[in-house]
Amino acid sequence: MIANIRKRGIARSILAALLAVALHGGAACAQAAVKPATPEGWRALTLADLEAAAQLLRDHSPIPFDKENPQTAAWLEQGLKQAKARVADVQGESDWLHVLSMYGYGFRDPHVSIAPLGEPPPAQWPGFIASAQGADAVVVARDESDADALPLGTFIRRCDGRSLAALADERVFPIVFFQGLPADRRRAITRLFFHRPNVLLPATSACIVAPPGGTEREIKLRWRDLPADRGAWMERYRAASTGPPTDWGLSEPAPGVFWIGVPTFSSGPQTAPKLDALVKAVAARGDDMRRARAIVIDTRGNGGGNSAWADKLAEAIFTPEVLKRHAPPSYRSAVDWRASRGNAAYWRQWAEQMKTEFGEDNHRRALRYVERFEKHADDPVPLFRDGAERVDAGGGMTARRPHGESPFPARVYFLSNGSCGSSCLNFADRVLFVPGVKLIGLATSGDGLLMDVRNETLPSGLARLVIPQKVARGRGRGALEVYVPDVVHDGPWDDASVRKWVMTLVGDAPVSTR
Repeated sequence: MIANIRKRGIARSILAALLAVALHGGAACAQAAVKPATPEGWRALTLADLEAAAQLLRDHSPIPFDKENPQTAAWLEQGLKQAKARVADVQGESDWLHVLSMYGYGFRDPHVSIAPLGEPPPAQWPGFIASAQGADAVVVARDESDADALPLGTFIRRCDGRSLAALADERVFPIVFFQGLPADRRRAITRLFFHRPNVLLPATSACIVAPPGGTEREIKLRWRDLPADRGAWMERYRAASTGPPTDWGLSEPAPGVFWIGVPTFSSGPQTAPKLDALVKAVAARGDDMRRARAIVIDTRGNGGGNSAWADKLAEAIFTPEVLKRHAPPSYRSAVDWRASRGNAAYWRQWAEQMKTEFGEDNHRRALRYVERFEKHADDPVPLFRDGAERVDAGGGMTARRPHGESPFPARVYFLSNGSCGSSCLNFADRVLFVPGVKLIGLATSGDGLLMDVRNETLPSGLARLVIPQKVARGRGRGALEVYVPDVVHDGPWDDASVRKWVMTLVGDAPVSTR
């Protein structure tokens, strides 16, 4: 198939794109960010982006040298071969994105991905939005301008002759989400009725439905552009899936009930001031909160960031003494870092960010990593270890949460919509091992074994690659291991519905007399 696209002009454009990036770096990416006008141009950019993504992972990630997880190293090359075989079918932007996404998600790790920069290709819907309910889906929003659109409450039993779960395996998980994560299984059902036209993965065409009070029948889906008011539509779509991120800050929605909204732990000029203000506000009210009725830690939308912020917030809520007394079980563990000069350059910049946010001690620690990245960059196996030389098998930690009474009067609820991963999961490790803390909503997300990411723009200038810099060894949580909720929320995930549900749950909790 690749031979079909290797015409002289296309080959020249691919070579030109790769050479431009190699010679001119970011300036070339910006120059290349003009979208091609022809299928041949899109095929050229797809191939250039694939080759560059694979080379960046070879040069800067632990994947090629990770003998303990050979399937990941195998996908680096075999997945690239499969992706390049699809290039001949590329006709436009959406096909370009699908080929890149399938390669990125083939690593089956949340810390490796390829995503578009800027506005993604146009999407369509069939005139309704559906939410997972058991093995089925139920219509929760519809195109009010279309009298024939499925009515609210209609159950969707199966589509294109298959169960919704089987269809999601075929048409959703190759390009987005992870089959092993419970929240992603829910998201995937909603995603079945959202489609970017492409030649690789067909849209759902026909479904067996059961309208309220009616009998089952088959319908043909009529796909159309998203409504003009995309913002309002996306709010409805997110509510059907797992909802929007929480709002920032500390509030008291009812007497004695403290609500802590933390939608990210990411460092940076936009988020660090908000995290700093939140930590200070929580610390200032800490004694009052711990003696009150309830504390709700709302992590909706939090996909991680910087664990230093997560640690600060955990200590402000629980105190360092409580966290030390109820620390999670210890595992003999380590991480292996990939040494490269590109990673060293990234950490040199990161050291300055750490200095700004956390002071000189963290700056010096970051610079020590720069030295190690540079020292081992030319080693035959360019990995260096932090932690134990001999590690435990790892895994199973989430099933070892403690039982017993809370160390203080307030009941603590950890609210998850399934997004909580990376540094947010490190935060969960500390919080959920304090006795009495209840995990509510949905299971957390789960981490792969690859971690500590940075981004690189691909030759097209239209997409970025997320590159992991280290791999875990003997970690307490296994690959994609999640915390299972104590109380599940199976209703709507719009903000108002979630807050109402949580307040009802808090209202049912017994009031401590301590």
